[in-house]
Amino acid sequence: MASRRLPAAVERDLHACLQCGYCNFVCPIQLNPGLGWESYRVRGKMYHLRRYAHPGLLERIAGDRAKISPEFVERVYNCTACGYCQVACHVEIKFNDRWEELKEWFVENGIGPLERHKALRSRVIAKRNPYDEPHERRADWIPRSHHKPKHPEVLFFAGCTASYRQQKIAVDTLRVLDAAGVEYDILGTDEWCCGSPLIRTGQTDIVVDEADGLVKHNLWEIEKRGIDTVVTACAGCFMTLSHNYPMYAGMHDFKLYHMTQFIDRLISQKKLTLKKPLAGRVAYHDPCHIGRHFGIFEEPRRVLKAFPESRYLEMPRNRLDSLCCGAGGGFKIQFNDRAEHIASLRVEEAKSVGADMLVSACPFCVTNLSHGARRAGIDMPVAEMVSLVADSVS
Repeated sequence: MASRRLPAAVERDLHACLQCGYCNFVCPIQLNPGLGWESYRVRGKMYHLRRYAHPGLLERIAGDRAKISPEFVERVYNCTACGYCQVACHVEIKFNDRWEELKEWFVENGIGPLERHKALRSRVIAKRNPYDEPHERRADWIPRSHHKPKHPEVLFFAGCTASYRQQKIAVDTLRVLDAAGVEYDILGTDEWCCGSPLIRTGQTDIVVDEADGLVKHNLWEIEKRGIDTVVTACAGCFMTLSHNYPMYAGMHDFKLYHMTQFIDRLISQKKLTLKKPLAGRVAYHDPCHIGRHFGIFEEPRRVLKAFPESRYLEMPRNRLDSLCCGAGGGFKIQFNDRAEHIASLRVEEAKSVGADMLVSACPFCVTNLSHGARRAGIDMPVAEMVSLVADSVS
């Protein structure tokens, strides 16, 4: 049974919410058939929480207070953490932070997370990654030809997905850094999961634990190397290291770049030249965790336009108004069919503008959009930007 008092920030924003409904029109969840009900929408969830926290006189007399039921918990987890609702919010409620705090409150009170999310915690505790892969194999993707330089200028934080599931992204990142003459270090088995899947599902205890937490470990491994620049090709890792780590441990001393930013910087400094053109007309999908959340919009577009004979196309929904791929926030883990349906709509949008290829800068986006293309029956490759750059410079 949940304790009565909601997290303070959630409680505060319940009073700030105008119940205007602008957030209702942008949430990607409602694009799924049968999920257009108010209870799935941001406004409906905020209304229910307000009734729970502040029941009316008749509700108090009748003892008919709104409940934090399993159905309501499920509605809250129906969220891709895309952040579109907070962009639309007229009073600037930071819904992503509020939903994460609410999910953490669910977990603390034994009413969350959802069933498929629970395995994430045990896997990360046992093997330091959410994929249940052996930790000692985390560095298997590193080419044998790689030798650590004496004075690296950059540290590459690979992340779990590139280390275990999409190793081509990790290898291609090194190809780009090599082509630009960047001296870099890699954490390898000293790297642990950044904690993003756990934070998005409310399971933050092992992320912030002072003795053996993910934040403490990863920051120590980064900072003890004395490198002041960190790059990552994973939008989820970028979001976590940029936004969540400072919340838990204060501001860090290193500069953090997503690879799209870093590649754009290398091109502008004339340290990297794209030589080979793209195979066809390309549309770019903005990952929510670097786009809406951090405003990294123009850097990836400049990179795509830097290819020889570039044929870059813009989709109608782009930048702040981009449609989420559907994979974030733990949504795909629990609701895979719904996530793939959202992705299929995005692929259809790319096809509608005449694109031959859809490109993104996030391994989760690439994975789910590929599944969405298959679901939509559209023969369209989905590529990771760093891989396209690696093929062009080599």
